Amino acid sequence: MWIFNKKAIGILLISLTFSSAYSQRIDYDVTSESTIYLKAVYNDDGKNHVSINVDGTYVGTISAGGSLAIKKSCSKFVKAETSEGSNTLWRTGDTSAEWEKTHPVQDNEKREEPKVETSPIVATNTAESKVERTIPHGKKVSSDQLMALFKDQVEKDSFYSSTFVQAIKEEIDKHIVFLNNYVENNEKREEYIQKYQLREYLDDKQAIIVQNENSIDSYIGNFVASNFNSNELPNRSEYETKLRNVLEEKIAERKDMLDNYRNEILDEGFSSTLTKHLFSGKFIAINVVLAILIIAIVVFVIIILKRSTHKKRTTAIQPSRQTQNGSADIVVRRKTTSILKKQSLEDVQHNDAYLPIDCADFSSDSAVRRIYLKNTCIKEIYNLYAEDLRNPENPNEDGCMVLGRWVHDEERDEYYVSLEEIVKPGDDAIFKEYELNFGGKIKLKVAEKLRRLRRETNLQYDMTCWVHSHPGLGVFFSNADSGVQMQLKHPTHPKFLVAIVIDILTPNQELGIFTFKHDMSINSKADLQKMYSLEELYQWAVKSDRTSFKQEDHRNIMQAASTRIDSHYGVELSNGAIIDMCQLQTVQGNGLLAWVHGYTCENNGKTEFVLKTVSQNKVVLDDELIGCYINGAHCSIPTIKRLISNDFSNIKFILFYSTADDTLTAIPVIDGQLSVNEDSYGEEKLEDLKIGYQDYLYSSGTSF
Repeated sequence: MWIFNKKAIGILLISLTFSSAYSQRIDYDVTSESTIYLKAVYNDDGKNHVSINVDGTYVGTISAGGSLAIKKSCSKFVKAETSEGSNTLWRTGDTSAEWEKTHPVQDNEKREEPKVETSPIVATNTAESKVERTIPHGKKVSSDQLMALFKDQVEKDSFYSSTFVQAIKEEIDKHIVFLNNYVENNEKREEYIQKYQLREYLDDKQAIIVQNENSIDSYIGNFVASNFNSNELPNRSEYETKLRNVLEEKIAERKDMLDNYRNEILDEGFSSTLTKHLFSGKFIAINVVLAILIIAIVVFVIIILKRSTHKKRTTAIQPSRQTQNGSADIVVRRKTTSILKKQSLEDVQHNDAYLPIDCADFSSDSAVRRIYLKNTCIKEIYNLYAEDLRNPENPNEDGCMVLGRWVHDEERDEYYVSLEEIVKPGDDAIFKEYELNFGGKIKLKVAEKLRRLRRETNLQYDMTCWVHSHPGLGVFFSNADSGVQMQLKHPTHPKFLVAIVIDILTPNQELGIFTFKHDMSINSKADLQKMYSLEELYQWAVKSDRTSFKQEDHRNIMQAASTRIDSHYGVELSNGAIIDMCQLQTVQGNGLLAWVHGYTCENNGKTEFVLKTVSQNKVVLDDELIGCYINGAHCSIPTIKRLISNDFSNIKFILFYSTADDTLTAIPVIDGQLSVNEDSYGEEKLEDLKIGYQDYLYSSGTSF
């Protein structure tokens, strides 16, 4: 009892310390010398909201006067971040004295840390802990026993337990009371909603619900695999259906709750308040007038609808009569509300910029028939791991998501998949030696990039692959990796998702490709007949990027030169380079603004320079420095020489943009000397280059 009182006093003192220093306080249990089990965080600040960061991971935002249930083990720090700065509410060592008082060194008592859910997308290579069970191993499990064990686990889960619902209810109800009783107009209501970030709060909870809904299969699979052998569940699919029903009911309950709150706060709340005022005695006369106006509007709408219906009937009858008389058919089509994106790989299948990989080369059973790797995507993946190679003694796992397209061969039930653009994790990702936590922000980044790609191309882009590394551990697919694969799969076409695992510490950066089999199981390392090399793929990508150059996709500024010389026959501007130069015009001031990167190619004895990027960085991965970009009122040779200190090493040409007349001039650098022959200069209006790029997008069917 004395020990308990001592512990309580310690907790009270620490809580008072925190609350006196900051407007936020925490509720926790001390679980070891260096860890706590964080129950909740309270924001006593009546004006400002705070963002909570636990061990480097964002866990949620608390509005003024609110609270947030955490239920998470913490070993590093707890921070409350406001617009005014960051407050550390707890760090390692703050509670060590309290632990020592209640747990002497000789004490062999061990306290098990509560099991908590980690991040939404985690790949790990460590063994997973099993849920405590009361059913003897080896015996067949009845439906009632299974459901009892499962419901017990669900009730301890931070999302599926009643705690999640109760926390939202406590947070929102007080806002609803205030809005319904004290806010009387839309303007004040909107001010209140923005002040306390109610939309952001509801969106955050919605994201959590969607995240858990997408991981139902993974949740059930981990539960079954961790607790039962195959002989214990003879009717596994039947049992899994029952478990799914439990989780889907929980999900539906939370969706309904959130929808009700969203409607009440953002729409219906003000409506109910307004209704109370309108039907008070003070506003009876106004109500009568409003009723008359509403009736008049309804009558008017009915008349308009009748006339419209009559016109539609007339339109529909006339084509029918014309067809009967033998005239040409007139088809009246119903206008659709949306345009379906094309599910196509026609531009990929015979494109030199894509490396085709037949999955039969590495697996005898793969639901993916062929993979098309874009050269730029390979280079992005390679460069992602280039930084990790700088620290080979202490490497961390790293990874990304890959976006692309897919088509389905229904006859064979096989897929053709492209890998085109990567999405890197957000700043909430955690990279460890044996674990990669992608965090939650990557899902938002993926969704945003998918929207952009679909909008710009009118093609159906999806997440087609995820990539992560096993530095120094070899290429394999762990149980946790399988869980991530099941979590990320497409809801209606799950089998097209590809996974790539790389060991960057092998000589050629060994790479394995893992796919779904036709029966929805996942290929393991034992199933792989072949490994690939990221280094070799990268070398192909660099070569392919340069050999796949197409003049029709570039603007050669040297075509405007009066005299075209063989050493500078072409300065080919890519679409990316044009965009870079247009964006540079937002930079204030003149002078040397950027460096030009690309590569040199020979064509029938004539030299052409292909511009990939115009960047303010002098060194760019994958491409060489070939020129520089200068802004100025008038093109002056002495000014150019002064700006680059008369050092033309590695510079093949100068791009000079005149702010006076919007003219871009390409000036050759021959044998280290700036050409003074103006007949060899190429000139174009930058605006014309921009318009030409937009025309190219339009002609290719791309929206912008």
